[in-house]
Amino acid sequence: MRSRSSESTMSRALRVIVLSAAIALAGGCTTDAGGGPADLDPPAADVVLRVIVAGEVAADWTLDDLRESVPFATVDIDGDSQNGPRLLEVMAASGVEGWQTAEVIGMGEGRTFEVGLDISPAEVDDGWILDVTNRGTLKLAAEGLPRSQWVRDVGEIRIP
Repeated sequence: MRSRSSESTMSRALRVIVLSAAIALAGGCTTDAGGGPADLDPPAADVVLRVIVAGEVAADWTLDDLRESVPFATVDIDGDSQNGPRLLEVMAASGVEGWQTAEVIGMGEGRTFEVGLDISPAEVDDGWILDVTNRGTLKLAAEGLPRSQWVRDVGEIRIP
């Protein structure tokens, strides 16, 4: 029979191992020896969205920049109004043309883990919107996209 002290020590050791593995995995996901996004300088503090094309920054957007440069729209999805710039208009204003695939990076539904949603031009229409939340962040929402796949706290759009 184990003592309470040895169980506590083993529990702490297990937590350290799990945390170390998570940090190692997260670090492995953000490094890119090929000159990709991990090699870029971080955006300014007020930047809410960065658009990266072929490993280079195409645009850094603040909320004020978006309001001044991209028309905002309201899209009703399942009875909720989503208000912000349309995804396609942000990509066009960022100089993105002829894209085949993109990854929208943000947070998952519980906002505790980073997620990426891969999209193609065939999926995206004028109903895809970057809703400006009450917290001043962006949320990718679309009528045909299940809420569980909405990307909250969108920070990057990556186009290979």
